[in-house]
Amino acid sequence: MKVTPQQINERGLQCRLMEVKTADAEARTVELAFSSEIECERWWGVEVLSHEPGAIRMERMKNGAALLVDHNWRDQVGVVESVTVGADRVGRAVVRFGKSARASEILQDVVDGIRRHVSVGYMVHATKLIEERKDGTDVYRVTDWEPYEISIVAVPADPTVGVGRAQEVLPMAAAPVEKKTAPNPEETRSMSDTTTPAVATATPAPAHVELVNAERSRARAIVEMGEKYKASDLAARYVAEGKSVEDFQRAVLDKLEERSTKPLTDQVRAAGGQIGLTDVEARDFSFTRLIRAALDPSDKAAQREAGFELEACAAAAEKSGKQTRGMVIPIDVLTAPMVRNVMTSGTTGTPAGATGGFTIAKELQAQSFVELLRNRAVLMRRARTLGGLVGNIDIPRQTAGATAAWIGEDAEAPVRTQTIDQIALSPKTLAAHTEITRRLIMQSSIDVEAMVRADLATAVALEIDRAGFYGTGTSNQPRGIANYVGINAVDFGGTGAGDPLGPGNSMPTFAELVQMETEIAADNAAVDSMAYIFNAALRGHLKTTTKFGTSTETTIWEPGNTVNGYATEVTNQIAAREVFFGNFADLLVGLWGGIEINVDPYTHSTRGRIRIVTFQDVDFVLRRVESFCYGRDSG
Repeated sequence: MKVTPQQINERGLQCRLMEVKTADAEARTVELAFSSEIECERWWGVEVLSHEPGAIRMERMKNGAALLVDHNWRDQVGVVESVTVGADRVGRAVVRFGKSARASEILQDVVDGIRRHVSVGYMVHATKLIEERKDGTDVYRVTDWEPYEISIVAVPADPTVGVGRAQEVLPMAAAPVEKKTAPNPEETRSMSDTTTPAVATATPAPAHVELVNAERSRARAIVEMGEKYKASDLAARYVAEGKSVEDFQRAVLDKLEERSTKPLTDQVRAAGGQIGLTDVEARDFSFTRLIRAALDPSDKAAQREAGFELEACAAAAEKSGKQTRGMVIPIDVLTAPMVRNVMTSGTTGTPAGATGGFTIAKELQAQSFVELLRNRAVLMRRARTLGGLVGNIDIPRQTAGATAAWIGEDAEAPVRTQTIDQIALSPKTLAAHTEITRRLIMQSSIDVEAMVRADLATAVALEIDRAGFYGTGTSNQPRGIANYVGINAVDFGGTGAGDPLGPGNSMPTFAELVQMETEIAADNAAVDSMAYIFNAALRGHLKTTTKFGTSTETTIWEPGNTVNGYATEVTNQIAAREVFFGNFADLLVGLWGGIEINVDPYTHSTRGRIRIVTFQDVDFVLRRVESFCYGRDSG
């Protein structure tokens, strides 16, 4: 796994070990070397601190940085008097000890040669990958860093991995520390190197190598998962606390549960992928200006008018990191509501003597494109949508829970732990299109802009719905609910050929709809938020059919638009006489990046129409097949 320079920059306060040079007991000063360009091995690779001019921010050191003991901010024993960086690229400092009993004690240990090592605490601001070695080790050069303090530390306890380390344990090495002006001593992580080449090249002991490799594998696995699930802070905490990969998987499950309760717009924003537009810029983005510019690249006036939109789309395409088919609409724009200026008239506050009302400009915020998309896709209203994804995603899923058991006197409880596997989301490209007239697109009305956005959202949403229910999982399609192996099923119309509608055409009875609930409940997957989804024709049948066939019974369709006490959704994407029922929160919908738009002025040019083709990467996955039931007459 590669660690990006940005991740290294955000690690927080780091430490390196150097040595005391000379001590003057009478003046209570000590000259020491606190930094060098020697390689320091970290869990993610090798780090080199640049000592080139401008690489070190010395303001804190020159302003009297603290001299501490073991990086404890509550144990200050002196102050930094002066700092220099020599031609040998070594950072040196003169420090002066205080006159307290504690400071005098530490100074005496330094003079006597008992305390010979110092460690610098520093913050990394910029890092550059400079080498990828044959053994897989990455070497990073820190090109911008800031020393915070200098500490007197104990003799290094672990020289076997090629670097000296202060007494703290290895798992702490990977933990980022929150950036603060005065770091918390409990959060300071001790990492160190020495200036002694013999120590730096020592051969690791086999047992220790195995331990170090296991720790690195654990940390890398957690950090990598944290990147995928947008949980880097959580991953850093679990690495620092020595938690296992399985512990982190369970934590990610909890995080996904929490995230699923947020509005879709908030999810997409949190997932990343924005290009940094302000709210005003995002709301001012015009689809119609962009389409007019795409219609004729030689039209300089249209290109100038859409300069902002074209620049934003180019930035979004670069941000996506993939080859695009058209113009990529930034996520900033897709999640920002439109703003409409409307004029209202009234008499409140009419000036004295006035005979009529006056107009007041009001700002009306219409829906964002993402909300339009969600409102037109039944599945996206009910399912859990993960937006702004990058690359293939593996979702942790609990397949078996811990169980309890009765035991006898002095007997051991059986060890039965939760089992977690992974389910994959990978992008499948959806192409949809809508058509508008040339005259319409030449309008600048905000209502035309809203209509264009709504048409584009509808084109995408309808196919998302269809594929979510019936996608084959082959021929570049995602797999829909109906084609998952293991979901519950109820066969409608047991009369077969004798049914008035004929085989394969039976409408469901109330008992069969209840049976769909029973199938899910038998798998312990029933929840109160389950819903029935079917088409408009079936809704009409349910409104005119009694539950048990007698004239005194109420209809299957109940007050409050419910069936069998559960919510309903109606979409004509569902085939006639078919019903989907279940906990649709267990359906995950993945959306990758911003929507792409390609303008086609040629296909229907003789009719004066413009075809706008949209591309969106989408995938579906069921977290639990037991949460769904598919009802139809199989004939």
